[in-house]
Amino acid sequence: MLPAMPRDCRSDVFKILAFVVATLVLGALLAPWLYNAGKALAASTAGHPGGGFVNWLAAACRRSEFPRFYDRAVLLAALVLLVPVIRWLRHGHPHEHYRDTPWSLCFPAQAVGTDRGQPLRRNPRGPVQAVAGFLFAAAVLLLLGCAFVGVAWFAWREKSPRFLRAAREAWPAAVIVAIVEETVFRGILLGIFLRAMRPALAIGGLSFLFAFLHFLKPPPGMVIARPESPLAGLDLLGSILGRFADPLPLATEFATLFAVGVVLGHARWRTASLWLPAGLHAGWVFGMLAFKALARPLGLPPGHFGRFLLGATLRDGLIPAAAVLATGLFVHLMTRRADAPARNDR
Repeated sequence: MLPAMPRDCRSDVFKILAFVVATLVLGALLAPWLYNAGKALAASTAGHPGGGFVNWLAAACRRSEFPRFYDRAVLLAALVLLVPVIRWLRHGHPHEHYRDTPWSLCFPAQAVGTDRGQPLRRNPRGPVQAVAGFLFAAAVLLLLGCAFVGVAWFAWREKSPRFLRAAREAWPAAVIVAIVEETVFRGILLGIFLRAMRPALAIGGLSFLFAFLHFLKPPPGMVIARPESPLAGLDLLGSILGRFADPLPLATEFATLFAVGVVLGHARWRTASLWLPAGLHAGWVFGMLAFKALARPLGLPPGHFGRFLLGATLRDGLIPAAAVLATGLFVHLMTRRADAPARNDR
């Protein structure tokens, strides 16, 4: 007979951390297989121009390097592990209140939230909020990029930028990434956090986890010698973890990602639905991808402090972080917190 599992091992904190670690490892193991499949699809469709989802996917695989496949493998791993981790979260304390679990011991009594949390509810204004969030987030980011071109921190890749082509290439990835990540982070994980602590602590804690996971990317210029190798993903993961020793990206890119998580979490809390955070997220991804296709960085702002103001993309630096917080003010003004009991309709 197996010994009783320690109480800490049954806590939601332990289970979520285990989910994160397992997702990173499984994503690293899946990345080479995804890379080989993507390159095979690209090779099989070479010389067959045309529209459609398959050709779009093949073109994306053709121009993507191994780190991009690793990013998508991590998302796929999160979806694969989602069902078992939800079952695991429900197992062990079916009649136990959240304020009686080990998680509540991490905070003072006044910081522990109600057991019910905030379930998602049906939002009649959801589609309008999603469109408004998308347009506002994308517009702020693209206008910021145009301002950077105006001060010669970026330059257009072509004399006549092809905005429509960049938009067509950016929007599918933006929508897919937004739906997947908002379902995982704000739909499921934030719901768990809100059942264990007050909204400010829940949003802040999940935003830190969100920033941590998105900060896990390879150092600039890194090349994987054998991306088709079964261990290529684990090699990449080891190099990625080494980025936490560099204080500059930790203080700039991580700050922007944390601000993004806070704004998206606040939007979910204010509306009790995923429409607005999904629209905001899609707008940011769309703006970043479209601007990356249209412009290239020329140099950092002058001065030693300039390195903290802006990086090589619209996701790096304190200026993009300030733009994200300005979008958060827009969210705060256009929404109201749902105090009425919520129905779990989504």
